[in-house]
Amino acid sequence: MKNIMTIIKKEFARFFGDKRLVFGTIILPGLLIFVLYTLIGTVMDTTDKEYTAKVINPSAVFSASLGTDDKVLNLEEIPETDKDSAIEEVKSGKIDLLIVFPLNFDDVFTTGISQNPPNVEIYYDSASTTSLSAYNLAAGVLNGIEDVAANLFNINIGQGGDLSTQKEAEGSYYAMILPFLILTFMYSGCMGIAPESIAGEKERGTIATLLVTPVKRSEIAIGKILALSVLSALSAISSFIGTFLSMPKLMGGSIGSAIAGYTVGEYLALFAVMLTAVLLIVTLISIISSFAKSVKEATAYAVPLMVVIILIGLSSMIFPVGGSHVACLIPIFNCVQVMSGIFSMQFSVIDFIITVVSNLVYVALLVFVLTKMFKSERIIFNK
Repeated sequence: MKNIMTIIKKEFARFFGDKRLVFGTIILPGLLIFVLYTLIGTVMDTTDKEYTAKVINPSAVFSASLGTDDKVLNLEEIPETDKDSAIEEVKSGKIDLLIVFPLNFDDVFTTGISQNPPNVEIYYDSASTTSLSAYNLAAGVLNGIEDVAANLFNINIGQGGDLSTQKEAEGSYYAMILPFLILTFMYSGCMGIAPESIAGEKERGTIATLLVTPVKRSEIAIGKILALSVLSALSAISSFIGTFLSMPKLMGGSIGSAIAGYTVGEYLALFAVMLTAVLLIVTLISIISSFAKSVKEATAYAVPLMVVIILIGLSSMIFPVGGSHVACLIPIFNCVQVMSGIFSMQFSVIDFIITVVSNLVYVALLVFVLTKMFKSERIIFNK
């Protein structure tokens, strides 16, 4: 155990001794993700947005149908003679919309559908996001009016509707997106650290000095994997925190409600699953790095593994949560399933236990393989 701790301290000293590496690996990813996703959410957020529109021959039915929607469409009545100038104002961005109602528009709702349905003209600028949003709002209201006017049938009037709560809807969204992002971040963190620890030492020739010390090869392998796993986990956790804190902004919610939606036990389970996934990925990259002569070569060898990890991460968008318990024996895929279950509020303790135990068994087997590789001079010294 003492020798393993010595190897871990050596790896920590190498990593934390480089302040730029610490900042770029642990702090910067989460910070950039949080800022980027928050900015995207701010740009996409149209809640409480007020649009300016001019209207010719205003419709009482249309105005009443706007109701108390959060997206307010401020209507200013103008005479038909000002139509051309209003169109120019839409083009120049002074107003968002021009709506021209026919004189007989409201009569349709008192006399019935006419043989020649009235045409509503809406002028907008699709190059402007605000103008396009205003158009979508107005068009949506008019489509609703048209459906009511036809009145062939109704949908969810008085009865029926969405049975999911807002938290369940948000959880379902998180379950599809976050496992993929977390796996991607974890792999990126491992790739930024693991190849340098083994292939880098082979490239510099320092691996030979390490192997001639009175330390068992198995202790070297375990020490490196544990140290690299901790460092990679720090990078992944930083990225996850940045993503999780910014996701509510993308969905128009609040950070507080997103955090409060899960229990302490679920957060601990999520951390445990992430840790076993990091152990698996670090061990696999370490084995790949042992075959390589340089960091560049190790990075190239790890590309196929990266593709596999990404494809498995995408499975959260394809496969339903809570499948067979046997699926929890599949490495990496089981982590995706458990993380999806946590985020979608369908956490299964049985799946969690099977996933953690099976992953630790796989890690132990891979460490055994890595130890055998360290004992082979043909592999370590590329003879």
